Amino acid sequence: MKISDKIIKIINEEEEKCIGCKLCMNGCPMLDKFCDSPKELLKELKCNGEFDYILPYSCMLCGYCTKVCSKGVDLKNLFLELRRDVVNQNNGKLPKELNTKGVDLHQKLSFSNLFASDIQNLQSDTIFFPGCALMSYSPKIVENAYNHLRTKIDGIGIYTKCCGKPMAFMGKEEKFKEYYSILEREFKDKNVKRVITGCQNCFMTIGNNSKDIEVVSLWEVLANLGIPEEKVGIAKAIDYEFTIHDPCPTRDIDKIHNSVRNIVDKLGFKIEEMEYNKGKTLCCGSGGMVSVTQNQLAKAHTMRRAQEAKTEYIITYCQECVESMRRGGKKSCHILDLLFNEDFQDMEQKNQGLMTKWTNRYKGKNIGK
Repeated sequence: MKISDKIIKIINEEEEKCIGCKLCMNGCPMLDKFCDSPKELLKELKCNGEFDYILPYSCMLCGYCTKVCSKGVDLKNLFLELRRDVVNQNNGKLPKELNTKGVDLHQKLSFSNLFASDIQNLQSDTIFFPGCALMSYSPKIVENAYNHLRTKIDGIGIYTKCCGKPMAFMGKEEKFKEYYSILEREFKDKNVKRVITGCQNCFMTIGNNSKDIEVVSLWEVLANLGIPEEKVGIAKAIDYEFTIHDPCPTRDIDKIHNSVRNIVDKLGFKIEEMEYNKGKTLCCGSGGMVSVTQNQLAKAHTMRRAQEAKTEYIITYCQECVESMRRGGKKSCHILDLLFNEDFQDMEQKNQGLMTKWTNRYKGKNIGK
């Protein structure tokens, strides 16, 4: 596909910054599939003036490259712009080889009255926004988390829609704006000033698109206001160790990393840290919807990431990461399992099927009524 003049300018800027040290390639899931160095790739794109649409849809958009780059080369932004170009050059659609029809359906259903509700039970200016992945996994855990928040924050409401990020990361910017405008209207109509998110993607999406709203992670709230008293020190009854995996969307949010470790400490767990953790964490393999567009590449990276954990069990605070670590051969728990799932020690280490996930979302849409 032809590279637009706008993107040629971005490529020129990034190539000029890049010194070809290849440090970013140590943790990148995809660069070595396309080049020997990013500087070489940028030069090739500039000289050819065209690109294979597979390239941007192989990037997990995790931002690791920029985090470790001494010159701030931003390949995530470049590849996201190239994704938008693919959409624009295909009249708002994507090549069928990318297998993204399921993503389109997911977004349509996620904003339907069948699987989501408007803000409920609001008697203040603060809402809990659990995110669709958590609701798909367990409406009961979402309900328990919400009920705990209600004991700490008077009048907190709950909102069960999706944040729309899948559309943004697919490169469908106009469709994302259409969906996100639904959230914006609801925030405005209900005078929402503060959103507590249970999902790392939602934290970033709402924070980046609703500048007049305070967005706070659930983990920061629980660390500050307290976890359920009966859960303090529960690790004494558990005879296995955990490694912690930090999700990549919030790699730059230190207060989230610290809050999660504060919660784990209150639970009484001693955890192993991965070599690539906190700000330099690696994607679990599900980032950028690459598990949909380039499944084999995603699988390979998931295996790599899971095997970097020294223990059999992994704690993380993203449901997508939980499922990725299981696909990578590990046993994994969401931190909310430890806090609000009474049977977490006996939980089945099996990812749920699509039908079960949508059933859970249907069951959970009216939490708070």
